[in-house]
Amino acid sequence: MKDAYSFCLRLTHDASEAVELSQMGFVNAYRALRGFRGESSFKSWLYRIFINQYRDRLRRTKRAEARLAVVREEAQRKQSAPMEESAIDATELEGIVKVRIERLPDRQREVLTLHLYQNLDYREIAAALGCTYDDVKMNLSLARKRLKEELKGYL
Repeated sequence: MKDAYSFCLRLTHDASEAVELSQMGFVNAYRALRGFRGESSFKSWLYRIFINQYRDRLRRTKRAEARLAVVREEAQRKQSAPMEESAIDATELEGIVKVRIERLPDRQREVLTLHLYQNLDYREIAAALGCTYDDVKMNLSLARKRLKEELKGYL
């Protein structure tokens, strides 16, 4: 349960949404348990349910507005206090990394989150997302490359 909540929190960045998403995920998993064929690990199958629910939620809510608010907030922060390279601390850097991860394309963000924070291997991620092993490798590589490029001024 704790891993599921943690994963949902990393997807939603909102504690109440993460609780709701993880609870509904378990309800839906229970309902669909008879359909579990064992073609992937149970963990991958369960993460796929959470991801599908998350995607459905994105379609119902206009997530683009939230992303725009984050970008505006960051721009305002940069304008009000220019950042010196030596003045950035670990907490600020963590916030910047979170914003950059949030701005990744959906598939890249999902692959990166499952790999880094949920410790899934490439095959488990492929099963959870319903894609190929090569798609996982490509999206993870693209996500890392993009983050490296966007964070090079901070590191």
